[in-house]
Amino acid sequence: MSSFVSGYIHDLSAVKDNVRLRVRILSTWMQPLFSRPSVINMEMIVIDEKASQYDNASHCEDGFGESIQRSINTVTLQRYSLGEIQPKFRIVTNPLRMSFLSNTECAECSDFTGSKHRFVFRPFKTIVELKKEEDGQFDVIGRVIACEDLDNYDKNGRAGKKKPLTLIDAEMFFRGIELRCTLWGVYAQQFSDFLNNCDDHGKIIVVVQLAMTKIWDAVNLNSNLTVSSCPAKMCIQNGFHGTKLFLFNGNKTIDTAEFPEVEAFRLSLVAVKGPAESEHTASRISTASKNSTKDNFVTKFPLKNIAELLDVQQGVPSIIVGTICAIQEEEGWWFRLQVRVQDETGTVSVSLFNDEVQAILNNVTAYQLVDKYGKGDGAFPAEILEMLDKKFVLKVSIDGKNKEKVMPVFNVLRLSNDPDIIKSVCEHATPLKPETEATSSKAADVTPFDLESQTDENTTPQNVSKNGNADIDKSPSETKSQE
Repeated sequence: MSSFVSGYIHDLSAVKDNVRLRVRILSTWMQPLFSRPSVINMEMIVIDEKASQYDNASHCEDGFGESIQRSINTVTLQRYSLGEIQPKFRIVTNPLRMSFLSNTECAECSDFTGSKHRFVFRPFKTIVELKKEEDGQFDVIGRVIACEDLDNYDKNGRAGKKKPLTLIDAEMFFRGIELRCTLWGVYAQQFSDFLNNCDDHGKIIVVVQLAMTKIWDAVNLNSNLTVSSCPAKMCIQNGFHGTKLFLFNGNKTIDTAEFPEVEAFRLSLVAVKGPAESEHTASRISTASKNSTKDNFVTKFPLKNIAELLDVQQGVPSIIVGTICAIQEEEGWWFRLQVRVQDETGTVSVSLFNDEVQAILNNVTAYQLVDKYGKGDGAFPAEILEMLDKKFVLKVSIDGKNKEKVMPVFNVLRLSNDPDIIKSVCEHATPLKPETEATSSKAADVTPFDLESQTDENTTPQNVSKNGNADIDKSPSETKSQE
């Protein structure tokens, strides 16, 4: 057996795993295996003293991961296994993955001398010029020159948050090249909290460690825009895992011992920007909040009953409220699922594509269901059957091909079973009766919708529109489902 030798991450290979490593743990998160939910992995990103990055996973059934969590962030590792990471699943560029074994040795390393954060900032120009999304993640630093409201959206009972930002870096300032950045979930809330506690919004500096690329199509966000006037742009967002967000007030000196790269960036901003420009930026920073999901269902499109859908023109979105009463299993479920929705006026067939089904099934993708059930004529996934007898509000439309069928099939553009949204939709369509009317008083009319059961299944947000329209950017949990 080979003896262990001290070395660095770049020394590792499929045939050389006897290297004793000194590393800093940059980020950790817990992740269950889909095929075995009882097995929980601790995933982590580590760097060595030469600032080489490594994607690392440790099996946590034996409590080993818990000991890592309790330890100091700098450790010495030996007796581990090395495997390959497929490009689409890589967070860092290193193609090998380290896995901890039952006999892996992990000890505190008190004299680690490497970088604390290991930032390697990617120039904006290399991002905005991309034609397609890239695998892997990277670091970005920029100054916030605008941000929209914090969007507290709802999707099938699960609350979500989104904060769109516009960044510019020091190099691109005079060229006017900007980069759109969307923060989701806890990162959106972290940025919003920072705004509320920061007195000056004119020079906010953002560092997104392990960001990922994402194409933002302005055409899909506004049907009045043309492709020529608003082409798709390459943007960034926080990743599914591993991302860290650092926020700074650029008017104050930044600790050079911990963040030397950030202080250098701040000084470059001071050299090129004046007070007037800073005041203009502050006026474009929004600290307000909104709920786009509720607004989209309640105010933007008409509420129809199912009997009225046959008179709706193709490509025109409508809102319906109904219960999934049947799943048309003969139509299959891979890529597209067809179900029957019922209200008090009738039933209609609707198609849900992978994004919508994933939203209903707590972020379980079609690929994961194939791994579990196969793609043939075997058992219909039990997860999909759980959709039966649940009430939803759905945004639907129909295309020319489906409208000509004997039994028309509508495409689902968006859906939610959030009880608050369903109630708001029904109340918006059923206003209060005048107090002068000889009825039992000031209470709102009771509609058949109010008497149907409501659920609060949790799903993740999505925005894919089958007719070319979309309402909000996708979340990191949906990005991979499209691959």
